[in-house]
Amino acid sequence: MTHPDPRFPIGPIPPLAHTPGTPAEAAARMDAAAHDWHDLLTSTPQGRLTARPHPHGWTVAQLAHHTADAHAHGLSRLKYALTTPGYVVQPFDQDAWLTLPDATLPVGDALDLLRVTNRRWATLLRALNPAQLDTTLTHPQEGPQTLWDLTAKHDWHLRHHLAQARLALTGTL
Repeated sequence: MTHPDPRFPIGPIPPLAHTPGTPAEAAARMDAAAHDWHDLLTSTPQGRLTARPHPHGWTVAQLAHHTADAHAHGLSRLKYALTTPGYVVQPFDQDAWLTLPDATLPVGDALDLLRVTNRRWATLLRALNPAQLDTTLTHPQEGPQTLWDLTAKHDWHLRHHLAQARLALTGTL
């Protein structure tokens, strides 16, 4: 059986359709992914959390902590862009963050952060007027992007790293 590239198991970030129902659809996908993260990690023995989707990839535990951190960053970026005209993103060094002591906490802590952060993401997405997603922010490395783009990226990001964790643990998506 041939597996997809473990670095990008679900492929590239798909753009979101700019329709009134799209934000709620993205929120539903994020909710499902957060739930799937919980199910996967709570059923995984502690000793398997060091598995990697590919030889140079992060461990399952690192994927969990990174995903929670990045989701929290995305939420902050969304809120700043909605409230701060001309907002410029503050990037973070994801590899360096995984060297900090909190990245060694139990994966349950990452799941807690992910659950609460995702609840806030989903609440905002379901309540926003879709025209608000036309708001632009600037990422220093990626350039200008709309909140449609930011939402697409974070919707994809949850599922991307979940697929990597599944590959590491089960060999399947």
